[in-house]
Amino acid sequence: MTEIYLIRHAEAEGNIFRRIHGHYNSLLTPRGLRQAAALGKRFENVPLDGCFASDLTRTCQTARAIYVPKGLTLHRDARLRERNLGWWDDYATGYIRYFYPKEMDAFSYDPAHWVCDGAESYEELTDRLITGLRDAAGCYDGGRIAVVCHSIAIYCLLLRLFFQNEPEKLTYSDNTAVSHLFYDKGAFTYDSLNDNTHLMGELSGDFVKRWWQEAGLMREKDLYYLPPEEVSLPAGFPMPEGEGTTLIAMNRTLPVGAITLGKVQGNCGEILGITLLPEMEGRFYTDQLLGCAFSHFRKFGCTELLALGDAYPENVLERYDFDLMSRKRSIDAEHFTW
Repeated sequence: MTEIYLIRHAEAEGNIFRRIHGHYNSLLTPRGLRQAAALGKRFENVPLDGCFASDLTRTCQTARAIYVPKGLTLHRDARLRERNLGWWDDYATGYIRYFYPKEMDAFSYDPAHWVCDGAESYEELTDRLITGLRDAAGCYDGGRIAVVCHSIAIYCLLLRLFFQNEPEKLTYSDNTAVSHLFYDKGAFTYDSLNDNTHLMGELSGDFVKRWWQEAGLMREKDLYYLPPEEVSLPAGFPMPEGEGTTLIAMNRTLPVGAITLGKVQGNCGEILGITLLPEMEGRFYTDQLLGCAFSHFRKFGCTELLALGDAYPENVLERYDFDLMSRKRSIDAEHFTW
């Protein structure tokens, strides 16, 4: 029998930038790195024989907190990736939620029957996950392994293995939540699912979700973006200074902020400014606007961002670890040595 600790990655860009990330490769957020450190402390006195993760950076960054202190080798396996989400990948969640509400409900509440052009079916996803997990267990038969995976993948895997007839009993994994499984003679069993008791306070994997719920903003949490010419802006709406590509952040039909994106200089993309209506501060909207820059400039092959201009709402540059002298930070999610 092999013991398996199945773990969701720590908070990544898509979670807080509110972008739909399947095979899209992204980084952990600064808070996600702190969550990963707490996860590593949880496993400090747990003997492990092996550590596995999908080959995407957000899972490997999370796994680093486990395998490095134990002197293990990380086994990266593309079969453990998140679901291939087809043309939705890297779209703003608010765009899909606003323009495709029925499809978004199916994606959130009935993933076994959700379909999208270019996406994996539920059967294709769970077949590769089960095969990957069985092979990982077989590598350390009779031992104990950690496997770092993704939320939709974990949900669909557990649904197929244990809850096909009672899906209402299964909830999604929070960031760094741990499920304790066993594999023996071709069959999986479990004794606990989606435990995140190693996280406290603002590190809790569902901290942001709880904040939205308590503020009554669950239906208003996700933004989408339009060019200014497609939006009727109220008088005095704050616009970033500078000549570039401006996008207006929309909360349903209400414009709430804007970002202006500048030139590409070598491997670096320029942010000219971010603005937000004062009454919209404190809702993680600035994070979503910053996520536009990550997405936009990665398409041009940029690996760095430079934040020009003076005022950025909610100390977003400090919170996302921009160097306060150079005003730069890396957005490179591709080149790591594991």
